[in-house]
Amino acid sequence: MEVANIIGKTEPNKIYGLMGNINLTTNNSNIGIVRGGIFSHTTKDFLNSPKSSNALKLVMLDDSILNKKGTELSNGEIKAVSLAKELIANKEIIVLDYFEKELNNREKENYKRLLKKLSQDFNKTIIIYTNDLTFLWDICEEIIYVDKDSVINTYQKNDYFKLVKLVDKPTISNFIEKIRAKGIKIEDYKDIKDLLKGVYRIKEKEYNNEISN
Repeated sequence: MEVANIIGKTEPNKIYGLMGNINLTTNNSNIGIVRGGIFSHTTKDFLNSPKSSNALKLVMLDDSILNKKGTELSNGEIKAVSLAKELIANKEIIVLDYFEKELNNREKENYKRLLKKLSQDFNKTIIIYTNDLTFLWDICEEIIYVDKDSVINTYQKNDYFKLVKLVDKPTISNFIEKIRAKGIKIEDYKDIKDLLKGVYRIKEKEYNNEISN
């Protein structure tokens, strides 16, 4: 489905999430879709621009990668180079199609910071298409949920737990369900650090109850 028909009006300096079941396409020259497909020639030939070095620095890569072929790069490097190509083309709207897939946690956090920078400092509209809610919720201002050719709803940040019911549950949600299945009352959490604090409070309460009894 044409990306422009899904997202409608977007604003620069904002990051949007896109979730659900859809095959993204675009005929709009202002929209670039980053999928990270493998390329057989060198990075230098793939980017084919005097701005290559600057674009690579922006996506946290250096010039040493220019003479490497796509087949020599890691999944994370291929995606970064693909993003650099769209930045060189100066697309107003950049769509990341399951960009975070196969990235480790450190890489994901680095890219979150990069996407915020592109949005805020370079006046880009960023749209992240994924069903990984944990990658979206702390950087997206709106999340659009789609099913095939229809927009089902648009959610704000505080609608996190409504969205959890629509997509594959994040690991943290599955863990909370296992705790509840044991008869332990626990709140919903989005962040693992908050969850650990919650578990600690429960254990502390149980300990205090044992002492008082």
